[in-house]
Formats: sequence, structure tokens, C-alpha cells
Amino acid sequence: MSKLFQFIKIIRPGDAFIIISFLTIIFWAISRSWNMPSGQYLKIESNYEDPVIFSLNQSANKNISGFLGSSVISINEGKARFVKSPCTKKYCIHHGWIDKVNQTIVCLPNQITISIVGNSESYDTVNY
Repeated sequence: MSKLFQFIKIIRPGDAFIIISFLTIIFWAISRSWNMPSGQYLKIESNYEDPVIFSLNQSANKNISGFLGSSVISINEGKARFVKSPCTKKYCIHHGWIDKVNQTIVCLPNQITISIVGNSESYDTVNY
């Protein structure tokens, strides 16, 4: 406990202001990212097929052909994820479920992308 009191004696008012400011910004950013709206559709893009959009209000497994082979994408209870992929590292599978607008999982070796989209088009950034 004495080390904590020594640390508190070292902190000056400017240091406390900076620490409190950063903590406030961090909590604000986290709360804002958790309040993202849930998506209604799953958009699947592959280099070998046109983009396909599925409703998230279903329970289904979709087989999508990619560069290395077929990937299986699971849609269940408003969420989606990769279940099976022929890539070596399986990062896309380990990513887990996505359900919020603008969340994306990419399988680079198999060249397949899945994204959650809403009713209207939304952008993370706009480039000119």
C-alpha cells in the first residue's frame, strides 16, 4: 500500500488531467463501438462469383467456392461466421461470429469476404 501512496504523491495536477482525459476518451470509444446497430443481411464476396446477399434471419450453411476450394459459412440467429475453409492458418475461422453493421471477415488465401450490411448503405470513411 505504501507504494500506491508514493505514486499518488508523485502525480501532479497536469498528469491527473491527462490520465483522466485519456480514460474518458477510451471509455467513450468503447461504448460507441458496442452500440453499433445489428445488421440485417450478410454479403458474401468471392473473386470467382458475383456478390451474394443473404438474410441473417435464417439458419443455414452456405458453400462458397474460392481460390483454394470450398468454404462453409454458417448463418444462425442473426450472426455469421466461417465454419470450414481450406486455408492453412484458419484465421477466418478463429475470428468467430459477426453480427454488427460493417463487421467483416476476410479469408485472404481463399479470396472470400463476408460482411454484415444493414438496410441502407453506410460508410466507415469517404475518400475523394
